[in-house]
Amino acid sequence: MRRGVRRLPGFILSGFILLGCAPAPRDIAVFALAPAQYAQNLSVPLLLAPIGTAPVYMSKDLLYRLSYADNQLHPYGNSRWIALPTAMFASALRQAAGGNLLALDQSRQLARCALHIELISFEQVFTDAKSSHAELGLHFSLMQLRNQRELGSSQLRLEIPAQTADARGGAMALEKASHQAANQIVEWMDRSLAPAASGANPVRVACER
Repeated sequence: MRRGVRRLPGFILSGFILLGCAPAPRDIAVFALAPAQYAQNLSVPLLLAPIGTAPVYMSKDLLYRLSYADNQLHPYGNSRWIALPTAMFASALRQAAGGNLLALDQSRQLARCALHIELISFEQVFTDAKSSHAELGLHFSLMQLRNQRELGSSQLRLEIPAQTADARGGAMALEKASHQAANQIVEWMDRSLAPAASGANPVRVACER
């Protein structure tokens, strides 16, 4: 499978138009993120808490914003995501982190700390009628499960140019932004949990079993 926004088999989404396929009667394009590349295994197992976000991103709508006009979010009428943005990003993050970023039902026996993420923005922004970019914003923190003590936090905001000024271009740019963000968060967690050069790393001590 080539890299980029993934084509899905017609038997899964019959009646929809997929990337590169002929128009179907409903003329709806469905986009998904391709699998993220593995970055590295975390040295300490962590729980990935459910990702939070604003109500506007709690749908499968592929959103765009005209920064040169009303600067409001709008859904594409004939395009959508295959899943919620939070679910797609969680999947990308687990793929990038390998086997030590755990789901909720695995955490009680295996993890002492949790990664909390807030999805701040996930949209295509048009600066004019022919130019756009993906905008992905995230805030994330590491929390000790026993007492909900915050051990560290950070945030990032990525802007990735879209190759085309349409839904497909926006989806591909958001895919690239998601993969970059997943890798950066994994690297941040790895630095946070790294053994100290001298003495003990208090974050690692709090999260090790």
